[in-house]
Amino acid sequence: MRVSVIGQGYVGLPLTMALVEAGHTVLAVESDPNRLAALRRAQSYIVDVSDEALSQALATRRFTPVPDLQGQQHSDVYLITVPTPVNADDEPDLRYLDGALDTAAQTAQPGALVIVESTLYPGATRGHAVPRFEARSRLRSGIDVHFAYSPERIDPGRDDSYVEIPKIVGGIDTQGALLASSFYETVFKKVITVSSAEIAEYVKLFENIFRYVNIAFVNELSQSARAMNIDLREVVAAASSKPYGFMPFSHGPGVGGHCLPNNIHYLNHALRGAGRSSSILTACTQVNNGVANYVADRIEQALQAAGKSVATASVLILGLAYKPGIADDRLAPTYAISAELAGRGAHVKVADPHVPAAVAGEHFTRVELTAAQAAAADIVVIATDHKDFDYGLVLDHAPLIFDCRGRFDSQRVEQL
Repeated sequence: MRVSVIGQGYVGLPLTMALVEAGHTVLAVESDPNRLAALRRAQSYIVDVSDEALSQALATRRFTPVPDLQGQQHSDVYLITVPTPVNADDEPDLRYLDGALDTAAQTAQPGALVIVESTLYPGATRGHAVPRFEARSRLRSGIDVHFAYSPERIDPGRDDSYVEIPKIVGGIDTQGALLASSFYETVFKKVITVSSAEIAEYVKLFENIFRYVNIAFVNELSQSARAMNIDLREVVAAASSKPYGFMPFSHGPGVGGHCLPNNIHYLNHALRGAGRSSSILTACTQVNNGVANYVADRIEQALQAAGKSVATASVLILGLAYKPGIADDRLAPTYAISAELAGRGAHVKVADPHVPAAVAGEHFTRVELTAAQAAAADIVVIATDHKDFDYGLVLDHAPLIFDCRGRFDSQRVEQL
């Protein structure tokens, strides 16, 4: 089949590679000129796709990176895999979705299947995406074309095979669901068809917010456990021995990434539309948003115990990406922590081997982790425990270490 995948980021590019491997012919639409150029020279910019995979895909002649669909032949399937962030008021920002729908409308013809994979609030595919596409294409959903929603479930840096993750599909109508399920069955090992696009949209929010709520739970309990001189990491490790009814979560420096923090706002938007609200989501957001301040307090206390003032301290933070092994720094905890520390007078440096050195922050400077940098810092903070970091070097040269991730078991390391 001819497939257009609109958006070649952490979601779209792995999907594109899977489609090419399954035998489909793919137009990989990427509006960013730097990314587009990288794709054309087989240079990957995400951890889950190698340069070799891009090179092999290009060699098939079934993988064509393009900036848009103008002048291209129509596709059988259009997949929307663009970011759906929030605006300054924490409301859904669907500009990229609208742009992708307009791009699909450039070449769509009767018989096409349009599938949205970007995170949406329940009802957005039916109430926003379909009308937008119909207005731009002059094609009618359920008559000329069919629509479905299938939430992306990728976890950047995870070793599991992409196609092994069960694929959820919900259609705007029965035919849309049937066509989308049949299409995905050519790629994924297991496809689960739900009764509507709204169910599929809610699945994505539910499974991510489940994590967000449990992270808030352990973040808050870690603080109270410390007040009782109890190590919550040891508690969680022991509780994990229970073979049923328990799932381990770890506390840390905050919640980052594009999905979890924003998904809360997408669900809250839907709840307000239904005249409802969620007290537990409000409480969990307050807890998770407050972690950066708590971490800064703990760092300041550790410095004071060592006879140093945060107002003149040099702080080296290890990790800018929101999780280990990737280069994605969107909404990463280090940004909020560095802002808190800088606001107290500290001079903050950040090292990260994955996030490009050109990525800078308002409240920190970028450096590489070296013995000299570790020794020059008044305190080294482990914010993201990349395997690439030389932790032996940190132990040997850092005068003081604050560990947000439970990486060290040394008694000379201050644990979050």
